[in-house]
Amino acid sequence: MEGMKKRNILLAVSLLLLSLLRFDMFSLHEANAAPRLSGDAVYDLPLCQPGYYQEDPGDCMPAGPSESIKALAEQGFPYPLRGLAAHVPDASLSELPERVAMLGEGSTPYYASFNDAVSGGAAIGHISGGGGKYVSVTDIAYSNGRNFVRMKNGGWIEATPHWGWPKWQGLEFFSTPKHNFGFTIDNIQSFTAPSFASPSSGISYTKYDSFPIYNYAEAEGYKWYEVAPGEWIPSLKSREVLVNTHRPDGVDRDRWIAIDLENQTLAVYENSELKFATVIASGAGELYSDPGVYEVYHKIELHTMQGSYAADRSDFFYYESVPWALYYNHAQAIHGIYWPAVLGFPQSHGCINMFPGDANWLFHWTELGEYVYVFDPSGQTPMPTPTPMGTPPQPIFTPTPNSGG
Repeated sequence: MEGMKKRNILLAVSLLLLSLLRFDMFSLHEANAAPRLSGDAVYDLPLCQPGYYQEDPGDCMPAGPSESIKALAEQGFPYPLRGLAAHVPDASLSELPERVAMLGEGSTPYYASFNDAVSGGAAIGHISGGGGKYVSVTDIAYSNGRNFVRMKNGGWIEATPHWGWPKWQGLEFFSTPKHNFGFTIDNIQSFTAPSFASPSSGISYTKYDSFPIYNYAEAEGYKWYEVAPGEWIPSLKSREVLVNTHRPDGVDRDRWIAIDLENQTLAVYENSELKFATVIASGAGELYSDPGVYEVYHKIELHTMQGSYAADRSDFFYYESVPWALYYNHAQAIHGIYWPAVLGFPQSHGCINMFPGDANWLFHWTELGEYVYVFDPSGQTPMPTPTPMGTPPQPIFTPTPNSGG
């Protein structure tokens, strides 16, 4: 009996302690759930989901990650940071329609047969000139370490088959970027601030990589592009594409090719959207590419280009099978190049040079009558005197300044 009383007393004490514990836990829960006063009586709201809140959402606090996102947005950076909505077109576009071979310097003879070419027999013609010279190839043969090719005219000539033409391609877009963007023109590491004296970011770019542009700075004689928070690339080794979907004056259709002479870039627009962009090389010096609005008047898939600008013809150039040419301003054309070149710098005889894959893409997008808008944001390129549209191109042996090549 005594033992049962003790058990009852212990049970009663246990129930009392349990009740007190439950009361304390309930009180603590209520204290946490109830308004906590600090100055004015306000509720402590939960944190908002990470995002950019331009106005107070009211039911959550835009703090923590949202504050960081807001700070980035105020600096011009979207959330989340995304790459360009673009892709590189099919690599097969870079294949040349015909093989070519490079000739040596000076006048090069060619022969009626391979045996005559090897033995140095009677030549049936010569290709002269001190500049670049390339011929189309229908056959290749070798003799005692020497390379010979048969040209389209049937003649045999000593030449080096050219296999190493550039195969880099620009970008085809499926959504217009909200910001300008650029391409590098050399291998480079970005910087942590707009200065060559600032530390490197440790991020490397190879030649012709693309990057978005969110902010700008002018420093040390160059324009600088902020491509990510605290990451900068100088214009010394990059070129900018100015995204502008507004139809230029003089263009009355919603399709045009925009060529930027200052930045050495080309962009294609259709239905107020950016469709394609790449790096180019325009005319240099007195042979600059003319600014203005033009129309493509002649398309030719393969074309021989030759010419000379020096009085002694020492710079005579001869290029067979130049691919995918679009003539738009007399002898100035947009065309592919297979010979060595670094795009991003004016260097042609007035034409707009592109790597073969880009020229192929553009050639098949372009229709006769397509608008070509050539402009120079710096205003340094002289505007040409208006002249009537030219006739279909002819070989140029003694061209005047601003002729193609």
